[in-house]
Amino acid sequence: MKKTYLLVVLLTGIFILGSCGKKEIVKPNAKFLGTYQVKDIWGSSKPELGSGSLEYVLTIKPSGDSAVVIDNVNKTLMGVTAKVQGDSLIIDKQSAKSSSGVTYDVDTETGVLTGKNLKLSFGYNDLDRANMIGYVVVTMDGVKDSSVSK
Repeated sequence: MKKTYLLVVLLTGIFILGSCGKKEIVKPNAKFLGTYQVKDIWGSSKPELGSGSLEYVLTIKPSGDSAVVIDNVNKTLMGVTAKVQGDSLIIDKQSAKSSSGVTYDVDTETGVLTGKNLKLSFGYNDLDRANMIGYVVVTMDGVKDSSVSK
Protein backbone atom coordinates (compact mmCIF):
# COMPACT_ATOMS: atom_id res chain seq x y z
CA MET A 1 0.00 0.00 0.00
CA LYS A 2 2.84 2.38 0.87
CA LYS A 3 4.58 1.61 -2.44
CA THR A 4 1.42 2.44 -4.42
CA TYR A 5 0.94 5.67 -2.47
CA LEU A 6 4.58 6.69 -3.06
CA LEU A 7 4.30 5.83 -6.75
CA VAL A 8 1.16 7.98 -7.10
CA VAL A 9 2.83 10.90 -5.28
CA LEU A 10 5.97 10.56 -7.39
CA LEU A 11 4.07 10.41 -10.69
CA THR A 12 1.89 13.35 -9.67
CA GLY A 13 4.99 15.39 -8.87
CA ILE A 14 6.62 14.49 -12.19
CA PHE A 15 3.45 15.43 -14.06
CA ILE A 16 3.20 18.78 -12.28
CA LEU A 17 6.87 19.60 -12.77
CA GLY A 18 6.75 18.48 -16.38
CA SER A 19 3.91 20.83 -17.21
CA CYS A 20 5.36 23.81 -15.35
CA GLY A 21 6.97 26.43 -17.50
CA LYS A 22 5.32 25.27 -20.69
CA LYS A 23 3.43 28.25 -21.95
CA GLU A 24 1.56 28.39 -25.18
CA ILE A 25 3.32 30.94 -27.31
CA VAL A 26 0.83 33.27 -28.96
CA LYS A 27 2.16 34.99 -32.04
CA PRO A 28 1.55 38.75 -32.19
CA ASN A 29 -0.46 38.45 -35.40
CA ALA A 30 -2.74 35.62 -34.18
CA LYS A 31 -5.60 37.88 -33.08
CA PHE A 32 -5.93 39.38 -36.58
CA LEU A 33 -6.03 36.13 -38.56
CA GLY A 34 -9.31 35.10 -40.16
CA THR A 35 -12.12 36.50 -42.25
CA TYR A 36 -14.09 39.67 -41.65
CA GLN A 37 -17.50 40.76 -42.88
CA VAL A 38 -16.70 44.29 -44.05
CA LYS A 39 -18.67 47.37 -44.98
CA ASP A 40 -16.65 50.14 -46.55
CA ILE A 41 -17.15 53.64 -47.82
CA TRP A 42 -14.94 54.70 -50.70
CA GLY A 43 -14.39 57.73 -52.86
CA SER A 44 -12.25 58.48 -55.92
CA SER A 45 -10.50 61.69 -56.89
CA LYS A 46 -11.96 61.18 -60.37
CA PRO A 47 -15.42 62.79 -60.39
CA GLU A 48 -16.68 60.35 -63.01
CA LEU A 49 -16.07 57.43 -60.62
CA GLY A 50 -17.57 59.21 -57.64
CA SER A 51 -18.00 57.30 -54.41
CA GLY A 52 -19.97 54.46 -52.93
CA SER A 53 -20.10 51.68 -50.41
CA LEU A 54 -19.40 47.96 -50.60
CA GLU A 55 -19.97 44.88 -48.48
CA TYR A 56 -17.62 41.91 -48.81
CA VAL A 57 -15.38 39.42 -47.04
CA LEU A 58 -11.84 40.52 -46.17
CA THR A 59 -9.23 37.85 -45.39
CA ILE A 60 -6.17 38.29 -43.16
CA LYS A 61 -3.48 35.60 -43.31
CA PRO A 62 -0.18 35.25 -41.43
CA SER A 63 3.14 36.47 -42.76
CA GLY A 64 5.69 35.23 -40.25
CA ASP A 65 4.91 35.87 -36.58
CA SER A 66 4.37 39.63 -36.49
CA ALA A 67 2.97 40.57 -39.90
CA VAL A 68 -0.11 39.78 -41.99
CA VAL A 69 -1.27 39.71 -45.59
CA ILE A 70 -4.63 41.32 -46.31
CA ASP A 71 -6.70 40.18 -49.30
CA ASN A 72 -9.76 41.63 -51.01
CA VAL A 73 -9.45 45.25 -49.84
CA ASN A 74 -12.26 47.27 -51.44
CA LYS A 75 -12.98 44.13 -53.50
CA THR A 76 -9.83 45.07 -55.42
CA LEU A 77 -6.46 44.76 -53.66
CA MET A 78 -4.77 41.44 -52.92
CA GLY A 79 -1.59 40.77 -50.95
CA VAL A 80 -1.35 43.99 -48.95
CA THR A 81 1.17 43.46 -46.14
CA ALA A 82 0.91 45.00 -42.68
CA LYS A 83 2.97 44.87 -39.50
CA VAL A 84 1.28 44.06 -36.22
CA GLN A 85 1.91 46.30 -33.20
CA GLY A 86 -0.35 45.34 -30.32
CA ASP A 87 -3.92 45.90 -31.49
CA SER A 88 -2.81 47.92 -34.52
CA LEU A 89 -1.97 47.12 -38.12
CA ILE A 90 0.65 49.34 -39.74
CA ILE A 91 0.53 49.38 -43.54
CA ASP A 92 3.67 50.76 -45.14
CA LYS A 93 3.73 52.32 -48.59
CA GLN A 94 3.78 49.46 -51.11
CA SER A 95 2.46 48.14 -54.40
CA ALA A 96 -0.37 45.63 -54.49
CA LYS A 97 -2.18 43.87 -57.29
CA SER A 98 -5.80 43.28 -58.05
CA SER A 99 -7.08 39.79 -58.77
CA SER A 100 -6.87 40.69 -62.47
CA GLY A 101 -3.18 41.62 -62.13
CA VAL A 102 -3.44 45.44 -62.22
CA THR A 103 -0.84 47.10 -59.96
CA TYR A 104 -1.81 49.86 -57.55
CA ASP A 105 0.23 52.00 -55.16
CA VAL A 106 -0.93 51.73 -51.54
CA ASP A 107 -0.20 54.57 -49.12
CA THR A 108 0.84 54.27 -45.49
CA GLU A 109 -2.22 53.66 -43.29
CA THR A 110 -3.23 52.10 -39.99
CA GLY A 111 -5.97 49.89 -38.62
CA VAL A 112 -7.14 48.90 -35.14
CA LEU A 113 -8.71 45.70 -33.84
CA THR A 114 -10.97 46.08 -30.80
CA GLY A 115 -12.34 42.71 -29.80
CA LYS A 116 -13.75 41.36 -33.07
CA ASN A 117 -14.17 44.80 -34.67
CA LEU A 118 -11.63 45.96 -37.23
CA LYS A 119 -11.41 49.58 -38.35
CA LEU A 120 -9.09 50.07 -41.29
CA SER A 121 -8.33 52.86 -43.73
CA PHE A 122 -6.74 52.57 -47.16
CA GLY A 123 -5.57 54.98 -49.80
CA TYR A 124 -4.52 53.60 -53.17
CA ASN A 125 -4.05 54.85 -56.70
CA ASP A 126 -2.85 54.14 -60.20
CA LEU A 127 -1.64 57.70 -60.82
CA ASP A 128 1.76 56.57 -62.11
CA ARG A 129 0.16 54.11 -64.50
CA ALA A 130 -3.10 54.42 -66.42
CA ASN A 131 -4.80 56.81 -63.94
CA MET A 132 -8.06 54.97 -64.56
CA ILE A 133 -9.25 55.18 -60.94
CA GLY A 134 -7.38 58.24 -59.67
CA TYR A 135 -6.79 58.26 -55.92
CA VAL A 136 -9.21 56.08 -53.94
CA VAL A 137 -9.77 56.48 -50.20
CA VAL A 138 -11.45 53.60 -48.35
CA THR A 139 -12.71 53.54 -44.76
CA MET A 140 -13.88 50.13 -43.60
CA ASP A 141 -15.49 48.56 -40.58
CA GLY A 142 -15.28 44.81 -40.27
CA VAL A 143 -16.46 42.16 -37.84
CA LYS A 144 -14.38 39.01 -37.45
CA ASP A 145 -16.18 35.85 -38.46
CA SER A 146 -15.97 33.61 -35.41
CA SER A 147 -17.36 30.57 -37.23
CA VAL A 148 -14.11 30.15 -39.19
CA SER A 149 -11.26 28.50 -37.33
CA LYS A 150 -7.70 29.66 -37.84
